[in-house]
Amino acid sequence: MTDFSSVSDPPVRILIVEDESLAAMALEEVLGMLGFAVVGIEDNADAAIEAAERLRPDIVMMDIRLLGLRDGIEAAAAIHARTGIRCIFTSAFADPETRHRAAECDPFGFVRKPYFPAELQRALDQAAKLLRTEG
Repeated sequence: MTDFSSVSDPPVRILIVEDESLAAMALEEVLGMLGFAVVGIEDNADAAIEAAERLRPDIVMMDIRLLGLRDGIEAAAAIHARTGIRCIFTSAFADPETRHRAAECDPFGFVRKPYFPAELQRALDQAAKLLRTEG
């Protein structure tokens, strides 16, 4: 595994968008152990969009099911359109229609729940590598 949190590179900054507080706290803990910096946690689309504009994370870990009227795909599309920030979708729902809608947001990837640290590490390392080659 490649470690993108070396002394020469600042840690990748991540915004977590997850409607279940225990799942969000667990994800925050795992990401911290993997060397990533969590800059915020939100549970609904509007707060996620505002946080992304204010905090400017490198990546948004976006659950598809959120509190409120808008889902994570709508939030990801708005975040990408306004800031250019891309996401990694996290969801237990991976039906073809959902995946098609999500693909329109130009995400870094899709991690199915329940996820494992090694799976998160792979998805985030791939996203970090793309960020470094694009940036």
